[in-house]
Amino acid sequence: MAPFIPDLALIADDLTGSLDTGLQFRKKGLTTIVPLDWSRPLPPAQALVFNTHSRNLPGETAYRRVYRLCRRLQARALYKKIDSTMRGNVGREALAILDARKIEKAVVVPTVPVMGRTVEKGILRVHGVPLLRTAYARDPFHPLSSSRVSSLLERESGESVGFIGIREVRKGPESLAARISEVPARLLSLDAVEQADLRIIAAACGLLSGRVLPCGSVGLADELQLPFRRESRQPRRKFLPGPILIISGSLNPATAAQIEAARERSGFPLVEPDLSRLTHPRASAAEARALARRLGEKLFPEGGAILTTTFQEHLPGKETSIPGVLGKTAVHLLRETCLGGLVLTGGDLAMGVCQRLASTALRIEEEVLPGIPCSTLTDGPFKGLRVVTKAGGFGEKDALWRIIQYLRGKNA
Repeated sequence: MAPFIPDLALIADDLTGSLDTGLQFRKKGLTTIVPLDWSRPLPPAQALVFNTHSRNLPGETAYRRVYRLCRRLQARALYKKIDSTMRGNVGREALAILDARKIEKAVVVPTVPVMGRTVEKGILRVHGVPLLRTAYARDPFHPLSSSRVSSLLERESGESVGFIGIREVRKGPESLAARISEVPARLLSLDAVEQADLRIIAAACGLLSGRVLPCGSVGLADELQLPFRRESRQPRRKFLPGPILIISGSLNPATAAQIEAARERSGFPLVEPDLSRLTHPRASAAEARALARRLGEKLFPEGGAILTTTFQEHLPGKETSIPGVLGKTAVHLLRETCLGGLVLTGGDLAMGVCQRLASTALRIEEEVLPGIPCSTLTDGPFKGLRVVTKAGGFGEKDALWRIIQYLRGKNA
């Protein structure tokens, strides 16, 4: 680990989550960096965001990975980023941090009001629809069995889970802190419907600093009170010329709608790989080069293209190999073309691409849209490349179009 001690360490289970929640601390004025290569010395930063890449791992494997990281990690404060739709090993990873750091308990709050995620009477809803009735419940890696946060945590972690409802939350930080202390369970699910509820929960966590681990998504992170020194804000980066490449591996219906809207307004061509070749051990390298050539023929300085598998039926058991090959495609293209920006949709896809860009870290720069950051590569052959990352279900229908406008310097 690094010889310095960062003010804040954030533990996330995928790359888009690392970046969208790390963005909340960048907005507070903290230099925020996401290391991509843990074998290299960690860059100095006020906030370090660690992607354990453990969302789709078996529970015990995920527990061990997070536990080992936190045993050797030094930081003045910790935050556990969780998926706002409770995918992944939420309970097991929270318990790993509690065990490694000797913290009494964790409060689990997936609420993100600006993204339509709310928890009331223990039920997680997405734009008013109970979680079990949404596309998230059919995640191929983590199919969900309930809309109740405590039930999901109990089934996944094997531990009893406490619950604090909205009336108790809205009594204020002091009362809530006392209630959290009283509940014997190590994992607690808390109601939160509005951003003001998250503000109360964050304040209560502040009163219990060192005794309670806050576990949430971008909503709770935005409300955490940080007593650290903050640097002055960096000036907004200027528009960089060059075509824009959007790569999407997300199967979320929201992403599909965003791609269609972006195509209609931008005119960007859609390029879809041959998945049977892309995932075949002997054909994948040739398919990556062929895709790069096809993209190169379609790109022009003020234009762009969309490389996607979103509209294709993924081959069972081959999902994990797709991001890496698309990453190789991006590298082939970048060697020949200076891009004005790279847009990555989906956590596994973003990780697969970034691992192949030969950079040790991403520096979070600024917010493009709520929960959608723009970052830059800190080093390597593509140093300074602007990378916009978006979780598959995040953003309104025009999100990708607005990202294109941002990278062109056309929106404030």
